[in-house]
Amino acid sequence: MTNIKISQIQFEARATPKENSKILENYYKKSIKFKPDLICTPECSNIITSDKKHLFKFANYQNDCPILKMSKEFAKESNVYINIGSLLLKKKNQKRLVNRSFIINNKGKIQSFYDKIHMFDVNINKNESHRESDSFKPGKKIKITIIKNIKFGLSICYDLRFPNLYRELAKKGAEVILLPAAFTVPTGKDHWEILTRARAIENNVFLIATDMCGTHHNNRKTYGHSVLVSPWGKLLNKSFNEPALINTTININEVKEARRKIPSIKNE
Repeated sequence: MTNIKISQIQFEARATPKENSKILENYYKKSIKFKPDLICTPECSNIITSDKKHLFKFANYQNDCPILKMSKEFAKESNVYINIGSLLLKKKNQKRLVNRSFIINNKGKIQSFYDKIHMFDVNINKNESHRESDSFKPGKKIKITIIKNIKFGLSICYDLRFPNLYRELAKKGAEVILLPAAFTVPTGKDHWEILTRARAIENNVFLIATDMCGTHHNNRKTYGHSVLVSPWGKLLNKSFNEPALINTTININEVKEARRKIPSIKNE
């Protein structure tokens, strides 16, 4: 298969996983008209908040997550792959949560998962700072999975600022890299498009960057502006700061063509 159809869901997450499961299911159903091979959702698809108490109260264990359960059923019924961008999940005997991205195959099974490696510990301005490492245990392993005979690399949000991760994924054969995110508004305005295009160009990969948007629980705000970038760095599709369903067909041969023209991975 050279062409693969991608649906990206940019949405404004609510305060609880149950609410967000209903929102996502509606988007899944809308996407089916496009007949996608892969549906992508943002980081924090189950819950997003700046209130730590709320987060730990409503975050589920993996076995109890309504979004994971619904997505597995939908993938099987609709014969589609789903990248749940990330779920914030509790783990038994562990004080911190994990920020975990899932690939659900078209049989409704978890094919692969990736735990976010780089924690968002930053001081953006006087009004906004984040300390993910206080609440989340970082992952340690990079992950590649195969969908429709195409190698996909997995990453999440803040990982975007660490080019070595993307280089390693590309060197291991990734032709497409998934980037679910919940980018802040100040950093999104100044860095989002530049960084997504840079990572795609550097590694001659398709970059599927699906971002959360809007205002969430406890006034947490996210940037939106999801994009799909070609291996040559072109924006093949984009959204703005409102909820959106973005449908794009990509031709995987563009990866080989870009790497033939500029074989920077081999030239290192």
